[in-house]
Amino acid sequence: MNVRSISPNFTVTAAVLILLLVSSGRTPAQTQADMNAQARAEFQRADADLNKTYQSVLAKLPTVESKQKLRETQRAWIESRDGEAARAAGEADGGSMAPTIRFETMIEVIQQRIQLKLHLEGRELEHED
Repeated sequence: MNVRSISPNFTVTAAVLILLLVSSGRTPAQTQADMNAQARAEFQRADADLNKTYQSVLAKLPTVESKQKLRETQRAWIESRDGEAARAAGEADGGSMAPTIRFETMIEVIQQRIQLKLHLEGRELEHED
């Protein structure tokens, strides 16, 4: 292929894609080990977001009893999340992608939990008005 035959639009598009990959600091994982590590890092970010949301909700609860109930509910939810992730990872039958499936399942469940907490928090604020 002759370099002169490459369209300027192609060159610009390629440059933009490269810039986006480099500027985001995230390149697609190439190996299963990389995918597992990337999924773990994404899980850790999601878990940190959930913990911030949890602490925020906990701080707004008015009584010791309501705080204790939230703690108990959260512990039960974590067991459920971990069980669901283990079942999903089990589908890989011990294969190298099992950790990625496990982390991705936990991320999905965590994101659902955050949305639920935010939704409930919003409903409580509506009732206060």
